Amino acid sequence: MIPNIPNIFRRWNDIISQWAQHQLGVFLICLALFAGFSILYFPKVIQKRMDNSWTSNDKYMIDFVNRKIEHPLVAMLGNDSREHYAKRELRITPYLIGKVFHLNAIRLFYLQVLLLPFFLLLFFNLVRRLSGGDAPIAFWSTACILFTYVGHSFVYDTLFYDSYAFVFLLIAFYYYDRVWSVLALVLAFFVDERSLFPALNISLLYLFQTGIPLGKWSVILKDFLWKNKGTHYLLFSYFLYAIVRYYLYSNYHLNTPVGKHAGVQLGFAFLHGYKLPYALFSALKWAIILPLIAMVYFVKHRIWTVACFYFGTYLASFLAATAVDDVTRSLTFCFPIIFVLFLLIHRLKEQENARILICLLFLANFLTPTYTLLMHLERISPLNWIF
Repeated sequence: MIPNIPNIFRRWNDIISQWAQHQLGVFLICLALFAGFSILYFPKVIQKRMDNSWTSNDKYMIDFVNRKIEHPLVAMLGNDSREHYAKRELRITPYLIGKVFHLNAIRLFYLQVLLLPFFLLLFFNLVRRLSGGDAPIAFWSTACILFTYVGHSFVYDTLFYDSYAFVFLLIAFYYYDRVWSVLALVLAFFVDERSLFPALNISLLYLFQTGIPLGKWSVILKDFLWKNKGTHYLLFSYFLYAIVRYYLYSNYHLNTPVGKHAGVQLGFAFLHGYKLPYALFSALKWAIILPLIAMVYFVKHRIWTVACFYFGTYLASFLAATAVDDVTRSLTFCFPIIFVLFLLIHRLKEQENARILICLLFLANFLTPTYTLLMHLERISPLNWIF
């Protein structure tokens, strides 16, 4: 007997809609996603602690992070031979969190793992809000992003703590029309400066509040600059970040080195050759189709101002990602570019088609392997903690 897939799909969406009527139901949905994901992708650090298989590089990073937690504003490396790590001197948000809550490097990672359900809860609520209250779209989108490197980073990135930046970015986007977004953005920037570029999408979310921006470019640009609270909050966060960076550089000699010696140079990642497409794809995997659809819509309807800004944001993120060795993690920072499409879905009343599309993207992400590229290409496989 052939199952009636459309009927099963509709019934499932109805169940999700019923559960999502209250925040407790949303929390249980996200907790179930987290539990299922954790069974498939057991945290690699726990496996390492069980068999004590830390590499010399891991041990070096653990020692570095622990020293930074103890003294967040002290430059540890200086002219050390491991100059590549010097760019982590200024990424002080995780070290300050460790300092405040008395966490060492490993415990800071465990906290990162526990932040994943909170990330999923925020993601679900934000997508539902942007899509006009559509809980099934929010569910499939949350499941879809979970099986990209965005989700993997919470349980895989042992000592980089990029997921803290993802959480703070998501908080900023959730409060994109409130001043609270400024603090979240600055904290994200001080986890990793690559957060600067995807944050630009906050301005677009606010711009779409009153509808799809149509008309002359001068009118759109005027609204974008002068009537857009998102732009104002974003510029203020950039200003605060620049002031704090200058203060830390002037008083504590903390900076982000650039150049070939530091592993930060435009086009650096292209040295990986054929491995690069695997890494670039793994950042968002098939979810990359979502911003492409939004881009096609802007071009098709000749909304050139928004199209140029949207494309420029992704291009800047791409250039930053390919300027370093760990290109997968770098491009993962651009995950907020998908949020614009949910506003279009709501405005164009395309909820039903969007549910089907995003469900298919989730299935494709679930079945497609994820790769990370840090010096060499490595496949992140499900259940590898068993086999």
